[in-house]
Parts: sequence; C-alpha cells; structure tokens
Amino acid sequence: MSNVTTMRDTEQREMRRTVAGFLDKHSDVRAAIHSESGFDPALWRRVTGELGLTALLVPERCGGMGLDFTDASVVLEEFGRRLVPGPLLTTLVAAAVLETCRTPEADRLLTRIAADGTSVSIATHPVAADRDHLTGVLDHVIHGVDTDVLLVVTEDRRLYAVDAPTGHRRTALDHTRTLATVVLDRTPGTLLGAGQPVVDLLTDLVLTALAAESAAAATTCLDLTVEYLKIRTQFGKPLGTFQALKHRCADLAVAVAGATSTAWYAVRAAAAGSAELNVVAPLAKAVCADALMAVAAESVQLHGGIGFTFEHDAHLYLKRGKANQLLFGSGAELRARVAALAGL
Repeated sequence: MSNVTTMRDTEQREMRRTVAGFLDKHSDVRAAIHSESGFDPALWRRVTGELGLTALLVPERCGGMGLDFTDASVVLEEFGRRLVPGPLLTTLVAAAVLETCRTPEADRLLTRIAADGTSVSIATHPVAADRDHLTGVLDHVIHGVDTDVLLVVTEDRRLYAVDAPTGHRRTALDHTRTLATVVLDRTPGTLLGAGQPVVDLLTDLVLTALAAESAAAATTCLDLTVEYLKIRTQFGKPLGTFQALKHRCADLAVAVAGATSTAWYAVRAAAAGSAELNVVAPLAKAVCADALMAVAAESVQLHGGIGFTFEHDAHLYLKRGKANQLLFGSGAELRARVAALAGL
C-alpha cells in the first residue's frame, strides 16, 4: 500500500470520527422529525458552518475543499447510520454534478453551497422548458420545499436551478425524510449545464449515495439488534445464545457485508468517473436498499414487543428502508434499466 493511500485512509478515518462524534453530541432525530421542515435548521447551520460539509465536493476554485466522492460517502454513511434528517445527501450530489458543468452559472451556485451552506434538492423527472421558464409537476422531491434550490432536468436534457421552489409537503412513510410535490408554472430557472452525460451523472450519483446510506443504516440496525439480543433474557438466558436467533443474525450479517461491498464498489466507480457507473449505480441502490429493508424488518421482529412501538427506533429504520427502495426507481425498475443497457 502506498504512502498516499495510507494517508488518505487516515484522513477519512479522522473525518469519520469527527462527524460521528459531532452527530452523537448534537443530533436529535426525534426532535428534528417533529419540526416544521422535517429537519433541524440549527444543526444544518452547524454542519455547514462549523464542519463545512457542503463544501466537501465543491472545487477549490469555488471556495470548496475539492475532495472526491469517497470522502463524501464517508460522511453520508455517518448520517445514514443515525438516520439524521436533512438535505445533505442531495446537496453533495448536486455539488458533484455542478463541478462537471463548468459554466459560470454552475460555479456561482457551487460558491453559494460552499460559502453559505445553500441546500439543494434534486428532481430527475423531466419537465418542459420554454425560454428558461419551466413547467411541470414534480412528485416525491426530497425536502423539496424546504431547501434553497431545486435542480431540475428538462425534456431536452438540460439542467436548471430553481430558487426557493414552491409546492406542498406530502405525508411520507419515512419520518426522517420529508417529501414534497413541487409545482412549476412557467417558473424562471437558471441554466447550469446540458447534455445526456450531465443528466445521467445526476441520476447515477444520487443512486450511489442512497446505496452508501442504506448500507450504513443496515449496519447500525443490525448492531442495535445484536446488542439487544445480548441483554434481553428468556428462560434465564440471553436471547443471543439461542441457536435459531444466531442463524438469523448471521444471515443478516452476510447481507450487510454484501451491501457494504456493493455500495463501495459504486462509490469508487463514481469517484473514478468510471464508464461502468451507469450499471453499478442502479444495481448498488437496489441491492443496498433491499438489504436495509430486510435487516430492519428482522430487527422489528427480533426486538419483540418493544420493536413494534413508536418510541423505539426500529420502525424508523424499517421506514427508511422501504422509502429508499422506492426513491429514484424501484428495484424492478432499476434492474430493468440495467437489462436494457445490456441489450436484454
């Protein structure tokens, strides 16, 4: 292993430790999901101001750190482990895509993201455009009316930014991630970039980010379950000593390990700008979201009666798993996309 690789690994471990310690100290998921916006604005200000996390993927020419997608994924994993509500995932994906646009308009938005902590949401369903005015209804937009900017794709494969998107929040299964319907009615937009590669990258990076988040959430969900089985007793013995439950946890551990490896294969493909990203990203998202759903469903069962209560966190992981299965394409839709790319 080269000295450069060793140094990079050390830096990422330190980044992980810093972010994890900060979130353990300052994040309150329950309070955030009951707030008006569905996330904690004060925490967002600290995340962007003190830690500068929105600047991770912003190039140095725009005031950012100029890091790559592996660094961003380390941070997304720590947020995913704790189900921290907020628009960090979509903002980091937006920054990565904007960096490739290389237009003055894209650079101005990148500067806002780095300097001001501007939050960005993403919509990949195409809308109509007429002289930089956008028209369409966008459903299931993550934090769609609670972010500063919305990235929108048009039917002619152009990427626009809409400031202060309007619409209405929707009742969402996942309490930790609000959704909105955004209505565009000849709404002014700022052209950021154009072309199929830009649009494809936006989709592939958000799928990759969801994969990394899902695998991390599944890891924590399994850890919490195993810890519970060590302390909960039945017939005078910890539940974790029962052979049948050991087997169930072993199966889940295999699924989590596979999901983590799959997610990081896609993350490294994204960081390297690999041509295979359009295949590995949808597959990674499908595999990792399915793994989270499976682990979370077992977690509810293995926690017994307490696992079915609203007060316990097991249902939050279950709902994040189901939501991640459906966001930006179901498993069946994503596998069909890969099959089409393979000519099947």
